[in-house]
Amino acid sequence: MPVLQNLRHEKFAQARAIGTRLLEAYEDAGFVPDRSHAGRLERQADVAERIAELRVSLEDAAPGTMIATLLRLAKASEDLGTPAGVKEARATLLEARRLIVEVTDERRTDRFENPYGY
Repeated sequence: MPVLQNLRHEKFAQARAIGTRLLEAYEDAGFVPDRSHAGRLERQADVAERIAELRVSLEDAAPGTMIATLLRLAKASEDLGTPAGVKEARATLLEARRLIVEVTDERRTDRFENPYGY
């Protein structure tokens, strides 16, 4: 399934796919917090399908692939030239940065625990 046409729906699906709580994902996507509306959005067929697809791809993808995807999404959001697009780009870049730090920390831990590679 391609990226959702509605940018806020796509942002919501991405947040839910990585495990963000329902209301936090809804608010981060630019909506006014409302549990019933958030639950309704999550159950929409296209959004639910996109969340499931993203979860599968996140499980299968290497961290480098996920980072590259996040950077492409940030660029696409920024290219919209709207305040919402810039906000979306900033949030996506922050998520990419978090993932980079996480991967770097894991590599450091692996080297520290097993410096000789066996």
